[in-house]
Amino acid sequence: MPVGGVRDGVRALGWGMSRQGLEAASGVVLTRSAWGEGDLSLTLFLKGMGLVRVFARGAAAGRVRFGGGTEPLVWGSFRLHRGRGGGVYLSAVDVVDGMIPLRRRPDPLRAAVRWSRLLVRHLMAEHPADDLLANLYWNMRLLAAPGVPPDAAEWRFLWRWLSAWGLAPDLARCAHCGAALGEASWTGEGLICAGCGPQGDRPRFSGEDLALLRRVAGTDVAGVERHGKLGELDGVRGTFALASRCVQGLLSQDIRSSDFKG
Repeated sequence: MPVGGVRDGVRALGWGMSRQGLEAASGVVLTRSAWGEGDLSLTLFLKGMGLVRVFARGAAAGRVRFGGGTEPLVWGSFRLHRGRGGGVYLSAVDVVDGMIPLRRRPDPLRAAVRWSRLLVRHLMAEHPADDLLANLYWNMRLLAAPGVPPDAAEWRFLWRWLSAWGLAPDLARCAHCGAALGEASWTGEGLICAGCGPQGDRPRFSGEDLALLRRVAGTDVAGVERHGKLGELDGVRGTFALASRCVQGLLSQDIRSSDFKG
């Protein structure tokens, strides 16, 4: 189960790279920070490799230029090499998608940055997660789609992430008794019907809310865009935001459970 952080996995970086020290992979820049004397430290999420910490020598000081390829949220083809000390260094980048429409809108941009932080926090370094990488790309594209609230894209991204890990809650049946859900409340175990416990101050979802959440989670990107253009996602940002907060709690629970098991 993916747990831990990229910093913990850097020590084991060797087996993810070829022995010749050269590698090329497509993916995205999740984080960037200054490092040493004019260098940059990048966290890349790469196809076939997962999270990799990479150094871009001279990039912060402008001595080496990568044509915007070290900007967070940029997708591209990255060429890497490993130094004698074991560190991984960026040789070149071919930018494929700079996510320009997303960058022009504050709310989608904030959501994409939030997703990047979640991935760095929850994924183990050097463990491929190609399904999640594809999920990230298409939902980042969805963030910039007209008529689609960022909260809807965030719900779709998180639910599909949990689904890939086998943690996604059942949106149609009670987690306790298995009955078909109408109005339901959220617990740490998933959604439960009114007959399985007091509602209290737990987050609640109507049957209509659940139908909408199922539709957005299970529909392809083009289908969600069509729902957005038809105005079917207007006025329901609160539902998506509440559902997203609930499923993020499941990710945290999984980390705590794995840490306890050692």
